[in-house]
Amino acid sequence: MSRFEPTGRIDVPGLEHSVAELPWGVLRGALGPSDGTAGALSNVPSALAVIRHAPLYAAHPEEIDEAFEVLERHAIRHGLLYPVAVTIAPFLFDFIRRSSPLSARVAEVLAEYAAAAGTLEDHLRERLHFLIAGHEKEILGWIGVHDRAVAALAIHVEPLRAPYLDRLTDATELSPFALLALIELGVAPGASELIALELLDDTAAHELARAAAAAFLARHGDLNPSLRERIDAALSPSMPAALAKLVARLWVPTIQRPVVAPKLHDAEVVFAGEKLVLVRAGSRSVTLPWQNAPVQKGDVIQVGISAHGQPKLALMTQPDGRVTVIDF
Repeated sequence: MSRFEPTGRIDVPGLEHSVAELPWGVLRGALGPSDGTAGALSNVPSALAVIRHAPLYAAHPEEIDEAFEVLERHAIRHGLLYPVAVTIAPFLFDFIRRSSPLSARVAEVLAEYAAAAGTLEDHLRERLHFLIAGHEKEILGWIGVHDRAVAALAIHVEPLRAPYLDRLTDATELSPFALLALIELGVAPGASELIALELLDDTAAHELARAAAAAFLARHGDLNPSLRERIDAALSPSMPAALAKLVARLWVPTIQRPVVAPKLHDAEVVFAGEKLVLVRAGSRSVTLPWQNAPVQKGDVIQVGISAHGQPKLALMTQPDGRVTVIDF
């Protein structure tokens, strides 16, 4: 954008003006006016022109990145959405409608706006939601293409929820984003549970996809002991953070790992210190966060270890037969 000027009018069907005719100077963003007077990163009309004519800038990807930086740093900043975003949104829908090569990134920007819409004044938030809901048919057409963005829009724009769920009711496949969205929406439409079970048990599937299925089933599945163990195996302690990163900036997924009883192992004490105890259980060494433990090297105790190798408890049998449980 610093190298090129806007390449002409961008007319959006349903609007009676072009980018050039809008009063960008009074439409506020994070950096102030949106006409570029506050610097290149506030130049919304130039940014929209670059994205609209993306093929002309293919040899200059830095210009495209700068254009998106305007949409992502001026219209929204630190999770706060600014009024100019409401005016930008119709143009973004138009770019996707025109099959822009940047459609995926544009859809993500729209989803970010929807996710942060709660920070707008009520009338502006309602206007943005009304605008987004008015593109329902287009948005549902993104399923299978821009799944992350569609899921976020369904979560944050209430009028989209029912039609989104209707589409998922007839689905034979569900993306990890859809599975995570269904946790937030609190429903399991159609064959979603069966689809998630198949994905959970598909060892060839990506670990994040299996984790999303596990998280969905932890919320909507029939949690018998077998399923709890399979969910626990796929949804390791590090996976909630990984799934949150998968939908970062759009929503924070509600991930609840099921409670699964650890397996007990006979373990020999190798080292006993003031703050921890090191034991050998079979072929592996396990560190127990056990302060001032009444054990010494060579003692044999039982240790409960999770499927992910985490110590959960220790059992000590006293000389009189009493069993003491130490919960970690």
